[in-house]
Amino acid sequence: MPLAIYDLDETLINADCSLLWLQFLIDRGLTDPAIMDDARHLDHLYHQGELDMHHYVALQLRPHIGQTLAEATREVDLFIREYVQPCIRPSAVESIRRHKARGDRCLVISASIDFLVEPIAAHLGIEDAIGVRIELDQGRITGRADGPICFQEGKVLHLNRWLEQQGENTEGSWFYSDSHNDLPLLEQVDFPVGVSPDTRLANVCKQRGWAIVNWEYAK
Repeated sequence: MPLAIYDLDETLINADCSLLWLQFLIDRGLTDPAIMDDARHLDHLYHQGELDMHHYVALQLRPHIGQTLAEATREVDLFIREYVQPCIRPSAVESIRRHKARGDRCLVISASIDFLVEPIAAHLGIEDAIGVRIELDQGRITGRADGPICFQEGKVLHLNRWLEQQGENTEGSWFYSDSHNDLPLLEQVDFPVGVSPDTRLANVCKQRGWAIVNWEYAK
């Protein structure tokens, strides 16, 4: 079955769900507002292709160290309704609908934390999702990733593991992303698509004849 694979941040939504989550926690009085200064600095490094993702994962999980998953995710549904829903790109929704109508299997793969990625994907009607798995010690969040991080070549690793588990392959498959950080995975599919791509990805798309789409922002 062909796959329609989607990046999440700045692709399906016109924002970074990790930054939205931190803002949500700040607005609810659940973490120190100063965390956003560190987050914006690391986000800048991400867009420059210079980010150490272990630092970014540690930042994302800083407010949750010592919590159980149930405690950390207690308000995720509210977060999605109030913070994520307004950021969903209408053209992304249409793309998902179109691929499902063709009989393609949809999958979200993201470098954001899995306890955000999976429910956001479900909200978009996508059952399959891969995010950064988090390490637990006696049921408590340590602040570290569990295993390789789902970023750059790590996305290819996690996708290949998923394909093996599911008995799927990438024949006839699509991958939609905005970021040059996803080049390793874009190179693995038959139909790579740059979604409102950053400059570096746009240049690669033009050089290689890959499709470019400009998905309008959420209204």
